[in-house]
This record gives sequence, structure tokens and C-alpha cells, in this order.
Amino acid sequence: MRAKKSMREVIVKIPKRMLNENEHTVVHHEKDRGDFVYISTKRYETDHEPAVIREEMMKGYIEMSQINLKIATECLHVEFEAQHKVERLVSGG
Repeated sequence: MRAKKSMREVIVKIPKRMLNENEHTVVHHEKDRGDFVYISTKRYETDHEPAVIREEMMKGYIEMSQINLKIATECLHVEFEAQHKVERLVSGG
């Protein structure tokens, strides 16, 4: 009776694809059914999270590309001036 009071029921919705991928692991390795959520989330983190981060990074770079190009264009004259000054100092002129 005490064990039931210390337990809580949790409802977890899992995509069918994730369910199918991990059902094999739970059934064939004779794991406790309660381990299914743990196995599913760990596998999701290792398999899918890096791809999501990469997609977000690519999206961010694309969104920032025009801003970065504008900044680089605005500062191009300063780069040329610095290069010219270094060349003069090195050549002694």
C-alpha cells in the first residue's frame, strides 16, 4: 500500500516512429516496460538532437548572412587603409 502512495502516474505521448524504433530494444532485451521511456528519450537525444541543432545553426547563418555582408562591406575601406599603412611602415615610406 505504501508503494502506491509514493508512485505517480504519468502519461507520455511518444511518436509512432520512436515507438517502433525502441519497441525492438525493450522486447528483445527483456527490459522492464518502465525502461521504455528512458530508452526512448536517450535514443532520441543521441540520434535526433544533433541534427536539430545543426539545422538551427544553418538557419541562423543564413539569416545572418546579409547582416554580416553589410558589416563587412561597410568596413572594407578600413581594412584597405590598415593594409596600406602597414605597407608604408614596412617599406619605410
